Amino acid sequence: MKKFYESICQSFLSKAVRNTYQMAIFLSGLIILLAMVATVVLRYILHFNLFGMDEIILCFVFWFYFFGGVNGSREDSQIRADVVGVIIKNKKIQWGLRLVTRVIELVALAFLIKMSIGLFITNCQRMPSTQGLKIPYIIPQFAIVVGFILMLIYNIGHLIRQAVYGPDDDSQNT
Repeated sequence: MKKFYESICQSFLSKAVRNTYQMAIFLSGLIILLAMVATVVLRYILHFNLFGMDEIILCFVFWFYFFGGVNGSREDSQIRADVVGVIIKNKKIQWGLRLVTRVIELVALAFLIKMSIGLFITNCQRMPSTQGLKIPYIIPQFAIVVGFILMLIYNIGHLIRQAVYGPDDDSQNT
């Protein structure tokens, strides 16, 4: 099972997905930065208002934010208020509680995926758009669906890793 887990983590598909969303994080961050600078220069230095720039920025912010969450899930570096390690010193109990926490995370993510897909489908039917440039809401909202699905996949991977490697795996406590 350990070899299977490692082969999945090192697979071409896994690396391609990671490279794709990391490139999307970089590009969307760059576009957000350039758009914000252009907005400030145009508005406050040249006294010219660039119509709809906030709507464009918002689309990229959604993708940036949710792919950043995906990256945090992949690295397992999300912020936790976990004091179990301080209170309980037994590694097996810590491991068991961490497995329970992972299952709760998976249930929460499954619920969020269901809700985000429902929102996306509803907006595909209604096709609401932004006020100025008429950008369909489904463009930024698709980032929510993709982000939560990838977070779920990475959290399933972390659960499998913890179950397979057991309580002596130090990488799960980081």
